[in-house]
Amino acid sequence: MFERENGGVDLELKPYHVREELYTLLDEGEVDIVIAEDLSVMEMLSENGYVNWYLEFATGDGGTAYYIAVSRNSKHLEQALAFTQLLLSEEGKDVLREYGYEPVTPAMGFGDVPEELREYALEFKSVIDWLGRRVIVPKPVKRVVSIVPMITLSILMMDGGDLLVGVDSVSPTSELLTKVFPQIKNIPVAGAPWSVNIELILSLDPDVVLTTDRPMEVVKKFEELEIPVVIVPMGRLHCDQLPEAIRLIGKVIDREDKAEELASYCEEKMMALMNVTSKIPRSERAKVYIAISDGLKTHITYISRDIVWIAGGVNVAENLSGPAGGGPPMAAVSMETVLTWNPDVIITWDPKVKELILSDPRWAEVNAVKNNRVYVIPRGLRSWITPEPEAFLGAMWLAEKLNPDAFSFNFEEEVKLFYHRFLGYELSDEELSRILSGEYGVEIPGT
Repeated sequence: MFERENGGVDLELKPYHVREELYTLLDEGEVDIVIAEDLSVMEMLSENGYVNWYLEFATGDGGTAYYIAVSRNSKHLEQALAFTQLLLSEEGKDVLREYGYEPVTPAMGFGDVPEELREYALEFKSVIDWLGRRVIVPKPVKRVVSIVPMITLSILMMDGGDLLVGVDSVSPTSELLTKVFPQIKNIPVAGAPWSVNIELILSLDPDVVLTTDRPMEVVKKFEELEIPVVIVPMGRLHCDQLPEAIRLIGKVIDREDKAEELASYCEEKMMALMNVTSKIPRSERAKVYIAISDGLKTHITYISRDIVWIAGGVNVAENLSGPAGGGPPMAAVSMETVLTWNPDVIITWDPKVKELILSDPRWAEVNAVKNNRVYVIPRGLRSWITPEPEAFLGAMWLAEKLNPDAFSFNFEEEVKLFYHRFLGYELSDEELSRILSGEYGVEIPGT
């Protein structure tokens, strides 16, 4: 019994050995309070509706964390909350220390923490990232660093720009983005996964850093510094995984509704295309080459390959791989290789690449050049074939180029609606024309 000036709280301990025993006790209303040293137990109880909230209140030997929650079926709710208050009070902390435990001050609250306990706890939430890592972040998240351009753009499309305190080195170079979101020019540049400014990020005091998994050394450095880091490997996702990545980002930054709207849009566009192109045999698909730099570099993310496939083509460079330890997702190829591939269609990263190809006699015998099927990829915030939501506009654009008899889209209306809906920006006719002609500038790492 713990006693205070205003009374006491009697406790009867009911140990359990397997989780099924705990479930039974909770179902029968025989448990008012659950104390556990396994976070997964509390998460399971929360997910299954046994508790509405839980707190990390102390640590023990080896940094073991201890959690407490009150059962939703508690028959003694007032007393259970009183005991929890007592445990979190200065008096309770003294008792914990006497028994060799270190109180967590303030306690870390998860879920719908009762009003009477909020003076003792800060709210947090547990997020499972793409690699299955459990990451604890404040609720709500208020300070976000993104060092991956595709993540940065996704955050902006979820109306999360006000949360960004540090961004990747590519996004501020996007000519159109500086018009759509002028604030990007004033946000500190934290680098890229393969060239990150750790000291700057520390000074920004972020609630969470979002990055990819390559190189993992960077992730481990953040972990050593106790900076919450969520991994979303955008450059290694397939098209059908991108909507789930968007939902994950939305969960991290507390923009679930906007994330769901954006993810559903991507899924709808993808399925509409695949309902037609999935019927095209591989042998009948146009061979497509994506040309970057001087034409002899190509983009090699899964999404760029998938976009070509969804649009009804096949990427001639589909078997190439990128840098193993991280870096810009591209590969160098030889002219001989391009001639062997002999693509039917070439899509270039910008107008200059197209000019280089058409003016170089070495390319003259390539089918795409002979048949006048060299196109410039549209570029909005970034090129429409990078692993971010505009890629689905790119899939529609390419599908029309590859299969004009099967597809005809009103791109003027579609693109303006996209920018209005997800970026709150009204594109002018001139801006739209520059997007579709690929004229907007942006830095391309590795070129």
